[in-house]
Parts: sequence; C-alpha cells; structure tokens
Amino acid sequence: MVIVLSILAFSCGDEKMDRDERKTFFDVKGFIEGKITELDSEKPLVSKNMVIGEEHSQLSSKDIDWKKELELFVQADINKPAYRQSYEVSRPDSMTYQYTVKPGTYLPVHYLKIILNQPSGIPVRIEALLKAENKLYKSEKKIALSCAVQNGTSRIVSYEVSGFQKLIAMKAKPFKVTGEVHF
Repeated sequence: MVIVLSILAFSCGDEKMDRDERKTFFDVKGFIEGKITELDSEKPLVSKNMVIGEEHSQLSSKDIDWKKELELFVQADINKPAYRQSYEVSRPDSMTYQYTVKPGTYLPVHYLKIILNQPSGIPVRIEALLKAENKLYKSEKKIALSCAVQNGTSRIVSYEVSGFQKLIAMKAKPFKVTGEVHF
C-alpha cells in the first residue's frame, strides 16, 4: 500500500511540474488563444481581401470564426518538447526574439519573429514562415500579425497570410489574405 501511495504522489508531482514548466520559447500559442477569446467576445468589424490564383474578393464582416481565422498563428507555436534543441535563437535588440530552424532540421515552422512593445513587453508584431513538403504536395505560408498597444493592453489591428500551395502534377497556386480589424 505504501508503494502504491508513493507512486501516486510521485506521478502527481511530475504532472504538476509539466504544467508549471516554463516555455522554452515565446508563447505565441498562448498569446493568440488569448486574442481569439477577446475577439470572439468583442466582435470587431474586419475588412478582408483575398487573392487565390487569379481570383480576388473582398469581405467586411463582424461574423468571423477567429479560431479558424488565426489558426496558422497558433500553428506557429514552437514550444513543443521535441523542438527544444531545433531552433537557433537570436535577439537583434532587447524587444525582438528571432527563432530560426537549425540547418538540417525539417520542421513546419522555419522562422518565427516576435517584436515586443516597450515597456509593456506585449507583442506588437509576429511573423513566421511555415513550410510543408512531401512527394505529392508542397506549400509555403508567410504569416504576419500586428497589434496596437494602448494602456497596457493590446488589440490585433491587422494580419496577413501569403504563399503558395502546389500539388505535384499542377502549377503552384499563390494566395494572399489580408485583414484589417476595426474596433
């Protein structure tokens, strides 16, 4: 019985340690998920321009599925245990973090840059390059998100996703989506 209790106590301690473990890199996922919650409740007007191949469209709406809209920014999260040794970290200045995948490493997020507001330390710009490739498919997505900081809080003011998708037997299909958020 003592052994069982010891094992349970030890495993609970490990679980708490995993939950409380500090992030190795900037927590992009946590930041974006917080913004999604805010945007879902505030429902700001969004002006969106979309270009896919030769087709162009525009949309203005308050009815945006923010989880879907900002999904690629959540996917830019590099805080996974398997990625800890996979990125080179540079700090061009005290308010900028740059993460670049190490040579010979093949991960979806090739580059991530976060620029923070001084003095709040809140992100004002997030940029990333996401790539995927296999025998049948190749894609590249450049993403960028800008925030305005006022009175210690931030709001997303614009975002952009551009790149291409290519199937093996077809030409690359370029796309670009830009969104401006109006509060």
